[in-house]
Amino acid sequence: MNKTFLKKLLRTIIATKGQFLAVAAVIAVGILVYVSMSSAYYGLESSQQTFYEEHNFADHYFHVVKAPKNIERQIQDLSGVSKVTGRIQQDVSILREDNQRATARITSYSFPMEEELNSLYVLSGRMFEEHSTSGLIETLVEPQFFEANELSSGSVISIIAEATKVDLTVVGTATSPEFVYPMKDSASLLPDPLNFGVLMIPYYQAQHIFDMNGQINQIIVEFNSGADREEVIKEIENILDPYGRLAAYPADDQLSHAMVEAELEQIESMSTAMPVIFLGIAGAIQFIILRRMVRTHRSQIGILKAIGYNSNQVMWHYILYAVAVALLGASLGALIAIFLSGIISDLFAMFFNFPEQMSVFNMTAVINGFVLSIVIAVFASWSAVRKIINIQPAEAMQPEPPKASSKSFLENYPFLWNKLNSGWKMSLRSISKNKGRFAVTVIGIIFAISLLIISFFMNDSINELSNKHYIEENNYDIMVRFETPINKNELLVFNNIDGILKVETFFDLPAKIHYQGQIEDDLISGYPQDLTMRKLVDSNEKIITVPKQGIIVSERAANRLGVKTGDEVIVETALGVGENKKESVKVVGHNRQLLGSGSYMNIDDVNRILGEYNLVTGAMLKIEKGMETSVENQLSEMLTISVISNIYEEFENFNEWMEMLVVTVGILVVFALILGFAIVYNASVINFAEREREIASLRVLGYTNQEVSNLLFKENIIQVIIGVLIGLPFGRMLAAAFMQSMNTDIYSFPIVVYPLTYIMSVLATILFVIIAHRMAVRGIKRLDLVEVLKNRD
Repeated sequence: MNKTFLKKLLRTIIATKGQFLAVAAVIAVGILVYVSMSSAYYGLESSQQTFYEEHNFADHYFHVVKAPKNIERQIQDLSGVSKVTGRIQQDVSILREDNQRATARITSYSFPMEEELNSLYVLSGRMFEEHSTSGLIETLVEPQFFEANELSSGSVISIIAEATKVDLTVVGTATSPEFVYPMKDSASLLPDPLNFGVLMIPYYQAQHIFDMNGQINQIIVEFNSGADREEVIKEIENILDPYGRLAAYPADDQLSHAMVEAELEQIESMSTAMPVIFLGIAGAIQFIILRRMVRTHRSQIGILKAIGYNSNQVMWHYILYAVAVALLGASLGALIAIFLSGIISDLFAMFFNFPEQMSVFNMTAVINGFVLSIVIAVFASWSAVRKIINIQPAEAMQPEPPKASSKSFLENYPFLWNKLNSGWKMSLRSISKNKGRFAVTVIGIIFAISLLIISFFMNDSINELSNKHYIEENNYDIMVRFETPINKNELLVFNNIDGILKVETFFDLPAKIHYQGQIEDDLISGYPQDLTMRKLVDSNEKIITVPKQGIIVSERAANRLGVKTGDEVIVETALGVGENKKESVKVVGHNRQLLGSGSYMNIDDVNRILGEYNLVTGAMLKIEKGMETSVENQLSEMLTISVISNIYEEFENFNEWMEMLVVTVGILVVFALILGFAIVYNASVINFAEREREIASLRVLGYTNQEVSNLLFKENIIQVIIGVLIGLPFGRMLAAAFMQSMNTDIYSFPIVVYPLTYIMSVLATILFVIIAHRMAVRGIKRLDLVEVLKNRD
């Protein structure tokens, strides 16, 4: 570029600095989101893959009642099996010092550790000893539980195993590929590190604690590359059938892995969708700015061509203006992303137990961001200037012929048109003459208000989920679960506990549902027909009652199996006590659950299938107000109870985790405001520039600055009205699509937008429109009326 063009470019940038910076801000947000989220995705995925590879993440999981440990050799000898680990895994109760209960997932490990699948990585302290010289049973603890319960090396954790109190001594913290995201079950949604944790102990100790000498209850397998997995799984299941095979699932369904994968998908989706919106809008704004600029510089272009500069040289001058905007925006976005990437990494580190923090700045994303910004800028600017650049110098020296007057569509309806004052008529005719600019501005407002709706909607959806799950659909105060199924009559002991107002029992039955050759692992909850402490609903939010006979199948199982109401399915029990039972059961309906997934039957029907009578696995309790702590303390003394959960504490834990959502919502709102401001500001500046003569004439005729500003603002009002009318339903549609993409088999977010969200989105839109307009029309006061009226360019 020669000095002439360089000086002209700098003067142009200075003269249009407001528009230049506004577009750069939109590009910066797009690149910021792209680079920071791509870096987070790359860091999370890299940490996941590295950890999985170095610590032998298992391909498939098999649960049995009890099997001899030497069965590992038999499975290892199968063609297609690379490695096998047999172990003991059992959930037990923890007796805390405050007399409250927590749940621990005891998982055993054998030595040498590096040969184990899902092997341990010690984060702090030391590895446990299989035969401790002190005679203590040593344990490593998952770090979130360790921190939440304020443990330290040497702390003693008391558990109840086989109705016996057992003390475990903490020697450090550790993690494993299967405990990256430690959750008790799929109904939890979020970790509850105060009340649930993973304890890792030597296999030698576990077999004595659970009275399983030489036995295991879980087998995990790694397949050879290229193995026929389905065939190998069938062979393994045949081997395990005599030992009470309870469940089998691939790594994709392993809870921790499923949550990490869901998070990766969400990050990847966000790192693509938002930048496309922002960079696309930025390209459209650049197109409008440069199209207006080359028309304004018409005589300058003629002079440049007359003194020897060719069309390509002149064209590249304007293209470089757009490239300068792109470079500034991309640079700002990348610089902020360097800082933001660390914050996002720290945020993920709070959720995921990876050995090393995922602080990775993805230079590939930075390069891609710059290239994408420049390509869009070049295309937008080339499209805007390609026609006018080719005009002849003599023609360019003449002022551009004014646009033909364009009638507004309202002029076809005289009874409406005649009711409008001159200001509204002028604004409507201006819109008719500049349909492209008006359309781009409206589209930008639509996306801005849609992004605002998505931002606030996230909070709405999560509030709705928590309210439905913890308040509307569950009417109990405390839930207890027993170590093993007990007779309902044994619950008469609850009558001796002051504060318990009502008891309703249930039976949770692990089962396999068979249908037309397909099998789905499921949890069938048996409830009494007069159930009052839980509300069961279908996919249409209608309340359904517990059937006398038949099964209400979960939506997830129904969709996977293709089961419809009226079909017959085979229910195979997998309780782990006695032989598995099979029975044909009629499907009488489907149920919807926001958290977790399970099917429902009558508790008497569940007992009948098991060949039992009056057995229960847990109870829901209604407690007198103010007596919750006293009741929990008395329940904690009963060793037959394995889990005590207070729904209000679960609700508080959920809300604590969701407080971090405020930061996310705030960032998205800021992005939406930047997008909306930039669009409206540029449209207002261009509108002002194109109507300078008209404005000057009005000022000469006696209009005040405020009256002229109000006249220009009328066009913005029309843009806002159309943008809001389209943007509100469009925003809800995008929000619904966004939440649908986040739904998994583990949780399902309700699609609901509160009225306050619409109100706040509209108010925020009006706010940025007013601010952008006020900044854009500041030039009215500085307008040289004489100069403008005599200048025909």
